[in-house]
Amino acid sequence: MDSPSTVSLSGQIALRQQLDVTANNLANANTTAFRGDRTLFQSHVSRLAVPGREIAFVQDRATYVDARQGAIAATGNPLDVAIEGEAYLAVERQGGSRGYTRDGRLKVGPDNTLMDSAGRPLLDEGGARILLPERAAAVEIRADGTILATIDGRVEQAGRIGLFRAGDMRGVRKGGDGLLELPAAEVRPVPPGTPGIRLAQGALEASTVQPVVELSNLTMVQRSYEAMQRIVSDDDARLRRMIEALGRPN
Repeated sequence: MDSPSTVSLSGQIALRQQLDVTANNLANANTTAFRGDRTLFQSHVSRLAVPGREIAFVQDRATYVDARQGAIAATGNPLDVAIEGEAYLAVERQGGSRGYTRDGRLKVGPDNTLMDSAGRPLLDEGGARILLPERAAAVEIRADGTILATIDGRVEQAGRIGLFRAGDMRGVRKGGDGLLELPAAEVRPVPPGTPGIRLAQGALEASTVQPVVELSNLTMVQRSYEAMQRIVSDDDARLRRMIEALGRPN
C-alpha cells in the first residue's frame, strides 16, 4: 500500500483548493448575480505491476460554476434588469473581446452608451453597442429586451438588449475580470419570446451563495485538513521510531 503521508498530502492539496473556493464564495455572498463555484474531486487507487503494490491518491478534477439561479428582488431602478432563465448579457471588454454576465446593474455613459456597472458597453443581439437617444425622459425595458425611450412625449424603440447562451452550459467559466466565458463556437443569441427566458426591469438577481451552507463547508474542510495533518504527523513519527530502532547497534 502507498504511504499514509502520500495519500494524506494529496488529500490536503485537494482540500486547499476547496478551501480557496469556499472562501471566495463567502466573500461574494452579497455580490449581485454571483454564481458560486463548486469543486469536483476523485479518489484513485492505481494498481502497479508489482504484486501487492498500489498507489492511492486524491485528484482535483475540476472547479465548475453553480448553474442555479439566484433570488430576484425588486429595486425600483429602471436601469436594473434581472435575467429569468439560463441566459447572459454580453458586454464589450477593453480591446473589443466579449464577456458575459448576469449582473444587470446598468447605467448610461457620457455618450449615451448603455453600460454595465463597470463601464463596459452592453451589446445587442447582433453584438453592437446600444446607444440611447438624447433627451430620453424615461426608459422601458421589456421582457424580450426591447428598449423603449420616451422623447418629448413620444415613445421610440432604442434597441434590444441581447441575451446569449451556449449549447452546453457546463462550459461556462469565470474570467479574471468578474465576467463569464462561454464557449465561443457555441454562443447563440436567445430569440425573443423564448419560453422560460425573459428580462425583469427594476430588479436584480442575488448571489446563489448561501452563507450558512458555505460556513458549514468551511468548518468541514478545516476539520478534514486537520485530520489529514494528524495522519501525516503520526506517519512521520512512526518512520522516525522505525529508523531509530533499526539504527540501534545489536
